[in-house]
Amino acid sequence: MSAPYAPSGTDSSLQAASPDALASAPSRAAHMAKAVAWLGEELGRNAGHRAALEALVDACCKASLDAPSLPEGPRQIVFVAVGKSGGVAQVAMAMLLSVGVNARFLHPTEAFHGDFGSVMPGDAVVCISNRGRSEEILATLPRLAERGCRLFAITARLDSPVARASEHVLLLPSVEEMCPLNQAPITSTVTTLALCQLVVAATMEARAFALEHYARNHPGGAIGKRIFVKVDDLMAQGNKLPVVSPQADFKECVSRMTEFACAALLVVEGDKGVLAGLISEKDLRVAMEKHGPAVFSLFARDIMNPTPLTVPQGTLAVDALALMENRPRPLNILPVVGPAREALGLLRIHDLISQGISLS
Repeated sequence: MSAPYAPSGTDSSLQAASPDALASAPSRAAHMAKAVAWLGEELGRNAGHRAALEALVDACCKASLDAPSLPEGPRQIVFVAVGKSGGVAQVAMAMLLSVGVNARFLHPTEAFHGDFGSVMPGDAVVCISNRGRSEEILATLPRLAERGCRLFAITARLDSPVARASEHVLLLPSVEEMCPLNQAPITSTVTTLALCQLVVAATMEARAFALEHYARNHPGGAIGKRIFVKVDDLMAQGNKLPVVSPQADFKECVSRMTEFACAALLVVEGDKGVLAGLISEKDLRVAMEKHGPAVFSLFARDIMNPTPLTVPQGTLAVDALALMENRPRPLNILPVVGPAREALGLLRIHDLISQGISLS
């Protein structure tokens, strides 16, 4: 077997992966898990660290978009970090935004070129630095102090300059990085993200943040669809609604069903279009098998199911789907009716699935 290809001027040993390269993965994973577990243990045994977490959660609650305007509360949570910690900070910011907390990310370098303008007096500023000695972050501290910002530090070093300048310190475990060189911030980014997620979860709990509130910030996702999409948004209605009168003959029924391609007909009567029954493709087939050529002398009232299952307008689409699927024989179609049982629409299971409505 030929040696692995190495570009000119490079060390070929760097191109060949050791057959045991993954052998240390389990121990690295265990190391990271132990570091994350330390966070929970530390918050349970150290009142000072717990108080720092509570203070940041309180600031997040006051900076939430649904909180009353409080003169002592921060307008927003500002994350300041560089490098890999900057990536973690942006994830934390996005998570807080998704649960209705006004948060932003401030890059230390960009801050000195105009972005300090986004920081308001009284804002809560979270500086993330594992060793607490980032020169870029340290340079921002005097400017942030001038604006009267409350400073929080997320760091593994209580004696670091960033920690000493902060009102509250959320401590990270001081452990070696599970990098073969002990340089890449592998473990510290995991623990930093875990601590930030604890802040997010505690903020949600402290605010009694409900699923409906979460869905408002995710209207295009699966959660939003479960909460907000109703049958009215998906059903066939108006001039697309396949209806016939009880006096329609068999030929007209077949013609109307073919015309609308909805696999069903709503049988309605009176000026208000009250639902009298439902004719499915199965009902037509059963009628033909039972009556033979005499089927052409039948009317809609003779073929229809007079007591079809229905849902009222305004029903959540996911609830309609559950009604259609959680049965010994699932339904493909479902009439939608108004308060006086007037026929308003016809819902097909295809319409639900195609729009991403699901029970899971």
